[in-house]
Amino acid sequence: MIDKVDIVTKDIITSDSIQFKEAMLDYDSNCSTGDKDYLLPKLAASLKKAKTIDMAVGFLMESGVKLLINDLKLVAQSGVRIRILTGNYLNITQPQALYLVKEALGDMVDLRFYNIKNKSFHPKSYIFEYEGDGDVFIGSSNMSNSALTSGIEWNYRINKNKNLEDFKHFKDVFEDLFLNHSIIIDDDELRRYSSVWKRPKIFNTLEKVEDNKDEYGIVIPLYEPRGAQIEARY
Repeated sequence: MIDKVDIVTKDIITSDSIQFKEAMLDYDSNCSTGDKDYLLPKLAASLKKAKTIDMAVGFLMESGVKLLINDLKLVAQSGVRIRILTGNYLNITQPQALYLVKEALGDMVDLRFYNIKNKSFHPKSYIFEYEGDGDVFIGSSNMSNSALTSGIEWNYRINKNKNLEDFKHFKDVFEDLFLNHSIIIDDDELRRYSSVWKRPKIFNTLEKVEDNKDEYGIVIPLYEPRGAQIEARY
């Protein structure tokens, strides 16, 4: 029996938390519209029964990775294949988010950057295949705290058995992007990306707040690690 993994706990909504249980909604609905109807519980419930997990998200934020990393490690240890395709356009993806994924999952995850220059990469899709079924959640939620919880984000669930053609289309396009238009984020690539990364000016106030609260919810000063400092942090 696999023990519950506790990678991060402070100020985090997890599948065992009161906040999570209060957010569990009617899963007969395919729609998630944010606010109190947020996407996180549906993703967590899906990944726990998944046989394969494929995510294509425009960017990864540390705040979003923390919400899913415990459950991701748990299912990875049970042999579930996990692939994550993300972007490096405009430096939105945080190196510390990538380090957190690599630290927690190691060789149990295939983590890649979309690698076509001068072409935007903005998908927000989470593809789960189960025993005899599957779901793809697609919409506006990147992997950040606000996008998966309190933000106004619209997402729609496409069930494999009820919409096989649509499910297969998204799955096939993911396969092509992941296998033919990506670069593996190995240790060298992660060090390279970290060395040139600078916090983009387009980060909004909400992300700054959610990433920089102490245990009492008070905002603390924002100090972002740079270059080798990011690697040393992990």
